[in-house]
Amino acid sequence: MHAQISPNISLGTSITAGSSDSWRSLSDDFAFGFYSLPNNLYLVGIWFNKIPERTLVWSANRDSPAAAGSTVRLTFDGQLTLTHLNGSVELIYRGRRAALGFMENDGNFVLRDDGSGVVWESFSSPTDTILPGQNLSGNQKLYSNANGTVDYSTGNFMLEMQYDGNLVLSAYHFSDPGYWYSGTLTTNVSLVFNNDTASMYLVNSTGNNIYTLTGNVSTTVGDYYYRATINDHGNFQQLAYHKSNSSGWTRLWRVIDEPCVNAICGVNGMCFSQNNETSTCRCIPGYIPLDPNHVSKGCRPETVVNYCADPSMKNFTIEVIDDADFPFESFADLARVKDVDLEGCKKALMDDCDSLAASLVDSRCIKKRMPLLNARKSFSTKGRQALVKVPMKSSPEHKKKNDFDVRVFLRISVIVTATLAFCFGVSSIYYHPAPRSFIRRRRYSNANSIGINFQEFKYMELQKATNGFSKALG
Repeated sequence: MHAQISPNISLGTSITAGSSDSWRSLSDDFAFGFYSLPNNLYLVGIWFNKIPERTLVWSANRDSPAAAGSTVRLTFDGQLTLTHLNGSVELIYRGRRAALGFMENDGNFVLRDDGSGVVWESFSSPTDTILPGQNLSGNQKLYSNANGTVDYSTGNFMLEMQYDGNLVLSAYHFSDPGYWYSGTLTTNVSLVFNNDTASMYLVNSTGNNIYTLTGNVSTTVGDYYYRATINDHGNFQQLAYHKSNSSGWTRLWRVIDEPCVNAICGVNGMCFSQNNETSTCRCIPGYIPLDPNHVSKGCRPETVVNYCADPSMKNFTIEVIDDADFPFESFADLARVKDVDLEGCKKALMDDCDSLAASLVDSRCIKKRMPLLNARKSFSTKGRQALVKVPMKSSPEHKKKNDFDVRVFLRISVIVTATLAFCFGVSSIYYHPAPRSFIRRRRYSNANSIGINFQEFKYMELQKATNGFSKALG
């Protein structure tokens, strides 16, 4: 097997998208090349090569997939490039000249110089996954996929090893401060995925373990493949795959048990979870999906209402959702009213035209600022109540009347006014003395052309012939 796999990728070597070529590790556990997508496009990536799923662990062009016929090349000047079918070149690595490439057995693709020093490695620019032997440090980040194994482009969630020592999960697209964090505020902290024990923990600058994420795996480590991934639902989790029985990926650990993380259902969406494992998205009452096929993209108001202007300020109801909430308080609070029951919270929300929603938690009415990003109904919100302002829908008769009075009437008025203005203008021109004499002259001058032998006389000729209009003619 080792004889069939070239250990070194020499300068000038390339792979073409659509071919079966790849640069593989000596163990054949990992391969580097073009990873096929369902839409006949390709990612330059690294995947588990021995399992049927060929699970992708890294990609260079997740937001710009390449067409068949594109090439990835380790150029003669030691750079790693992706040349798209249209001729455009995307630089995967640009820097100090590399002498060769190598696919390591741990899933790390490295470029080395003439002295065997590493000039670049895929471990230094992770996408959504880290592998045993890989660390996350120095403000490095993992970004979720947009949609599982269907869309590998950059999604809505991020795991960041911050410079302040905090490991943070956040819905970064929405300026989310984080829905989970380690609280390890010290300098030079790194996330370590231990290759020998398959455990994950945070270490400080001296290498001491300061925060344990997962314990040691009880089974034989060598019998499994491991990976840690931030999934498209915003959870960071560790998974294992038995090398011999092909049982698929099994989750060993996840950082939070709440599937309804921040902004998972977008703006004005509500996350529902009955079993604390799976979740579904629906719109908050009074809102409809931005995209009916993907409710998780968020929702918009079905009826736009200015609650601070008459008569709309009273043209709504308060809908109550049991066992639901809009966390988190420190980020989303607009105001708080203490020692109130449900009716008192309803009144507080109704009287405040600037607030559209509230939560009733332990006799506290917490009015929420917009936009609503974290609405949820799950195990973590048991015993709470969410309140939402919902505009009252007009009856069909009322709607029809309003449509006639406002839209149809205005349209008819504009048409009638324009028609009358046109007729008035034509009449004014027609009956004005100057145009009329011109029209008469044109009509009489053309009399011969229609077979009537009339002669046209000028005013002075008629005055002379009638002796000053005192003598009748003919």
